Amino acid sequence: MSSELTATSSLPTAGFRAAGASPARILLFDTTAHASPWPLFLEDLDGLAHEDPDHFRYTFVDEARFLLQRSFSNRATTRGLDWVTMKVRSRRRRAIAYRAASRLLGYRRHPVSSSVLNEALMTKAAEFRPNLVVVLMGFHIAPEVVAAIRNEIGAITVNYATDDPFNWRTGTPELIKSIPHYDIYATTKQAIIPDLKRAGGRDVHYVRFGYKSSVHFYDPPLLPDEQKRFSADVAFAGEADADRLPFFRALLRAIPHLNLALYGGLWSQDAQLRSRFRGAVRGRAFRMAHGGAKIVVNLVRRENRDDHVMRTFEAPACGAFMLHERTESHLDIYKEGRDAAFFESSDELIDKVRYYLLHDCQRERIRQAGYHRTMSAGHSYRNRLEQILEAARLQPKSVSVV
Repeated sequence: MSSELTATSSLPTAGFRAAGASPARILLFDTTAHASPWPLFLEDLDGLAHEDPDHFRYTFVDEARFLLQRSFSNRATTRGLDWVTMKVRSRRRRAIAYRAASRLLGYRRHPVSSSVLNEALMTKAAEFRPNLVVVLMGFHIAPEVVAAIRNEIGAITVNYATDDPFNWRTGTPELIKSIPHYDIYATTKQAIIPDLKRAGGRDVHYVRFGYKSSVHFYDPPLLPDEQKRFSADVAFAGEADADRLPFFRALLRAIPHLNLALYGGLWSQDAQLRSRFRGAVRGRAFRMAHGGAKIVVNLVRRENRDDHVMRTFEAPACGAFMLHERTESHLDIYKEGRDAAFFESSDELIDKVRYYLLHDCQRERIRQAGYHRTMSAGHSYRNRLEQILEAARLQPKSVSVV
């Protein structure tokens, strides 16, 4: 079974609870190790608990508590795999390298103390007795722990997969083996749904990324030093994957004096583009980077089999004019020429950049329409949490959601 979930009119704040009207109890597993917007649902769960404390409770297990210090060999392997990410355009060949590192070297991009993590998660679940467990990826959660939470405690188990679990750059054997033990597997990627079903996914749903309202809002650079740092003709935020590099190399060949800002990992390692690298951006810097660019380019990540990415919603929520890679999902979310502009090839990217840099009024009209579309169409992470709770409500277990 698979479906795309859509947001309902209101969040079932009081109703995810066992028969007998005991409070809803939700256990969230995510991490604070990454910068904002992670953890994705924690603020919204906390808000629900304050809005309706008699009927809603939650607890949070933070994977960051169990991270290990990275060894020299782990850092060296990461550098090698980063080289593969930048230099090898074939997705199949990249996958071979990532899988070899995982299987032969036991490589984990973010190593944790797995035994301590799993014991702590099981202990917390046994103490808290959740009705619902929501796991963000859960790379290191043992399949037998998911099974025990589901079968012994009786909780509905949900995995919200923001990465491709079959992508060996980040995926783990534990993650794949756990798939059959989740009642609901929600993925941000339509392309992986057949693989999830073959791996034993019970109830697979397509739930898109979103924006976090406390983080992603219009906050452009205003002071002179802010404008100097963040003003740009074109900006892009994301890693310098091998299939992304050609777009920006071609753009600079065609428009050599373009004020291009590249944010994210690995751009400093490319000889042709390192001069346009402006570092990583989080929080307010993220908002100013997107609010300070005339055009924000949005590319999907092919090795992750994306049809859209986090910036699909985050960037327009920060007020950016969007030039999206043309995908079915992007075209479904935003109307071309009204809410956003689109491109497929390097040539079309160049043409669109030239055009919109010369047409300020049209660019501004589209920018505002894209912002209002993002804000009004149910694309926040609160809306995504609502979708997950609605899917849980429909599960054939002894719980009710009202």
